[in-house]
Amino acid sequence: MVERDAMSAKGARPTRKSPVQIRFEILEFLYYNGGPHSRTNLWRRATQLSYDDFQKYLEYMKGKELVEESADGVRLGQAGKEVYLKLRETLPSIL
Repeated sequence: MVERDAMSAKGARPTRKSPVQIRFEILEFLYYNGGPHSRTNLWRRATQLSYDDFQKYLEYMKGKELVEESADGVRLGQAGKEVYLKLRETLPSIL
């Protein structure tokens, strides 16, 4: 019985990440890797999203002032740093 459960788990599709997880991963990448980063570099290194989906997340995060974008590229905003640190502290207790 255990072997069959393990086999079915191997063939299972990975679960989709929630929007919160995706935003957290982008914030985490920017927190530990400074900036600025080009959109393409950030997309390739911080996510596994399609580029169109990534752009939607990035625009949302810019609107909330979590990230800032200039001619130099994308970097973590002060609000993004604060949110990241709060999430990093809180997420383990709810997962």
